[in-house]
Amino acid sequence: QSLRSPRFSIHEFLAPSSPSGYDMFVRKTDFDNVVKLLSDRRNTHSLEREMDVLRSCKSKNEIKVMRQAGAISGKAMSQVMRAVQPGMEEAQAQALFEYECALRGADRQAYVPVFASGKNALMIHYVRNDCVMGERDVMSVDAGCEFRGYASDITRTMPTSSDGRFTSPQRDLYEALLRTLKGCTALATARQGYTLSALHRRSVEMLHAELRDLGFHLGFGTLERILYPHYIGHWLGIDLHDTSTIERSTRLQEGMVLTIEPGIYVPDDPAYPKAFRGLGMRVEDDVAVGYEDNLVLSAEAPKEVADIEAVCAQRV
Repeated sequence: QSLRSPRFSIHEFLAPSSPSGYDMFVRKTDFDNVVKLLSDRRNTHSLEREMDVLRSCKSKNEIKVMRQAGAISGKAMSQVMRAVQPGMEEAQAQALFEYECALRGADRQAYVPVFASGKNALMIHYVRNDCVMGERDVMSVDAGCEFRGYASDITRTMPTSSDGRFTSPQRDLYEALLRTLKGCTALATARQGYTLSALHRRSVEMLHAELRDLGFHLGFGTLERILYPHYIGHWLGIDLHDTSTIERSTRLQEGMVLTIEPGIYVPDDPAYPKAFRGLGMRVEDDVAVGYEDNLVLSAEAPKEVADIEAVCAQRV
């Protein structure tokens, strides 16, 4: 039957009608035999690696969809910034984010989100989201929607104070983190030849220098063991942690999409400058790699201090 025929059904072509509940199999024994064959590791092997290679570099259309996912989440993040205030529950901010994403066409949330105010932000995967925001807290929000099958993953840190402004120590630590994010993002191009693991090493070097300028005296390994104990990012796409078999030692290629998410988590410990103790912050963008440059897919989420404070000042 011609593909141009109005009666042609692509669904029927790919999955033709079957006389039984086992699709193409007339007899259940035929179905069982195929399952048995595919389960025999002596005759079969997983195609996960081959599929991950195919999925690792996104097409232009895929990146357009991911750009939309990032825009939806970024705009929802702005609405959260406008709403948070002392006395508000973290769960209320989470509900607002999810509502704003759904309002803009998101399919669902891509993962269980983090809405961590005050010292809760010292826990990287804090997901209880059941505490009340304080007057001089900051809140780190790690959240993203899924749109047409593709995930977004954004983190922003915002003041919860009545005036919508960071304190001086909060601002200093956040700007150190933001400069690290920008420095790493600038390196995420195919031409420069970085791998994800090399990008992480550069993030450690950048953040170490930034903290030294703020008066931190860090021993060997302290930064990665205590203050920045997670990786710079991961591959992003159909899955939140996409293409898991693609090694971190793989050079960045045009079309790859990754997160870049430096963080700093300062315990309440005399080993660290007093002004920064108890502060936990992270800032994260989704980045599509190009040959000479890249595209930040989460650009709608404010991240400059002036922009965050301007949005927070619109609180009612």
